[in-house]
Amino acid sequence: MTLENSFYLAQIVASVGVVVSLGFISVQIRANTAALQRSEHNSTMAQWTVIRMAIARHRDIAVLMTEGLHGEIALDAPDQLRLEQLLQENSWAAFHIWDRTQRGIFPKGTFELTGGVLLCGLLRTVRGGAWWRSAKHLGFIPGFVTDVDAMLAKEVPDAEPR
Repeated sequence: MTLENSFYLAQIVASVGVVVSLGFISVQIRANTAALQRSEHNSTMAQWTVIRMAIARHRDIAVLMTEGLHGEIALDAPDQLRLEQLLQENSWAAFHIWDRTQRGIFPKGTFELTGGVLLCGLLRTVRGGAWWRSAKHLGFIPGFVTDVDAMLAKEVPDAEPR
């Protein structure tokens, strides 16, 4: 084998090595992306768990989120503030799902099927709707407000009046 043939053989081997390396890097990037997406899902679940567990552990919060939202009980100023803060927390948790969906971290439609539908359930109540009409212009991104309002405008076929 001549020196020139050895040179060509070395180039072929090097080219194959580069292609194999790129394939390995591609696999690693996919694995890293999947891990980041799983981390985002876990973070989202943690945000919602705090809200759900507060309701599950504290009957007064559950009453506030049911009878209070539907206007079935009178609220003093502290309970009104508590209800507004719970609505704010639910809205921000839903916003994070919306944002992650917009950025492609979650699959398209995730917001509409999860956080959006849960949030709209709260905002379709007497006090939830009143809160949203005043709060949606204070600190929420316009795209999020538009999407929530669009969901609220849709008919809910299986909704039972409370």
